[in-house]
Amino acid sequence: MKKQLLTLALLSGLGIAPQAQAQWVLQNTATPSTPGNLISDLMHTVSEQVAWQLMSPNTTNSPSRALSKTANGGATWEYKAIRGNSSFQAAGIHALDENTAFVSQFGSPGGEILKTTDGGTTWTKVTLGGEFTSASSFANWVYFFDANNGVTLGDPTPDGVFEVYTTSNGGRNWTRVPAANLPTPLDELEYGLTGSYCALGNTIWAGTSNGDNGVPVRVLKSTDRGLTWTASELTPLVGAITKIAMSDANNGIAFNDSDLIYTTDGGNTWQSQFYTGNFNHNDLAHVPGTNIIVSVGTSVPTPSGPNDYGSSYTTDNGATWIDIDRGREHRTVDFASRTAGYTGAVTSASGTGGVYKASATILSTARNSELQKALAVYPNPSSSGVFELQLRSGIKAGTSVRVFDALGRQVLNQHLNATAVASQVAPIDLSKQKAGLYTLELRTSAGVAQQKLVIQ
Repeated sequence: MKKQLLTLALLSGLGIAPQAQAQWVLQNTATPSTPGNLISDLMHTVSEQVAWQLMSPNTTNSPSRALSKTANGGATWEYKAIRGNSSFQAAGIHALDENTAFVSQFGSPGGEILKTTDGGTTWTKVTLGGEFTSASSFANWVYFFDANNGVTLGDPTPDGVFEVYTTSNGGRNWTRVPAANLPTPLDELEYGLTGSYCALGNTIWAGTSNGDNGVPVRVLKSTDRGLTWTASELTPLVGAITKIAMSDANNGIAFNDSDLIYTTDGGNTWQSQFYTGNFNHNDLAHVPGTNIIVSVGTSVPTPSGPNDYGSSYTTDNGATWIDIDRGREHRTVDFASRTAGYTGAVTSASGTGGVYKASATILSTARNSELQKALAVYPNPSSSGVFELQLRSGIKAGTSVRVFDALGRQVLNQHLNATAVASQVAPIDLSKQKAGLYTLELRTSAGVAQQKLVIQ
């Protein structure tokens, strides 16, 4: 139910410089169609070439009734109005490609799911079977696992049951999830939250809110594309769960306006996370194929200067945050892969900018020269696909070792044990992989080292 509205602080008022930083590349600078002073409310990256974002005027409590999208890698962004119920506003967006997207909307009363197949020029309401028609209905978000199977989460209706619908035919028809397949709301104040969800494979997690009454909140979870749901134990967070990001089926983090929590058991239980570095409180996104989670926004509750804004990443469930940049007011973030990521910000008075694209090296900015020296692989090339990772002193047990193929897909994920560290040798078995070029990544809280691997 709760529409997450961010406290706005204009860049000019804080003296933040307008030039882009090297790690993020400013987009939308040539012939923009976007109006001036629009803020990004939600970013959805489909691929390196395609991304969509919800946008609203950069003033407090302005409704989201428009979007912009790119189909050419961020160079140009088309501005489109979202044409549904004129009294509603957008809560979430999920796109399948450059032409097809779904938007969840809420209003008073009720809500709706809209679909476009022509890039946002025209919209069709697809919830035509009595969905979201109660006075308490609220379509918090919509997500599609593939072109056919999707789910949308609503708030509890007067019968005390969460209003959740699934579709298996691309949104043409929606079926309400029965009460027996859903957790019972804690009380009359437990609702969903716009944008508070994360999905991996067929599993989806969703955060709840409780009207900011100081009561702990929960995380809802479905492992079968929304057909059945469970609820976590009460989390340490109160008021609301702003955003969730899971790095794998077991590990992930979530936050509210000021606090960070983490899970190691798939979201069943959550603990407070005490961290070092700059964790930013506006948005989170997991980078597919990695254990990296990126945060953007402000790192303090009340920003007072440029360095209070930026982006950072974690590889250890939020315990350590490494800066990507500072002095840049990112508002939203989403990644489709290691090389496909965008953040949303605010357009200039003339409608330019307002969005950044991840550079090719954005997640390698913390490369550690000493760690790189400690990395060697033999034999390389390998005819068998089996390598030995040879380490110098200083590498600790638990260090993350991952291997990615030429398309950025993770093919190996392991951690160095005490035996490997003591012997300074660890086997890397890629014997089941095809011949070709791979990238080995050694990652610690101190930084990153990489080595190209060749299987002949």
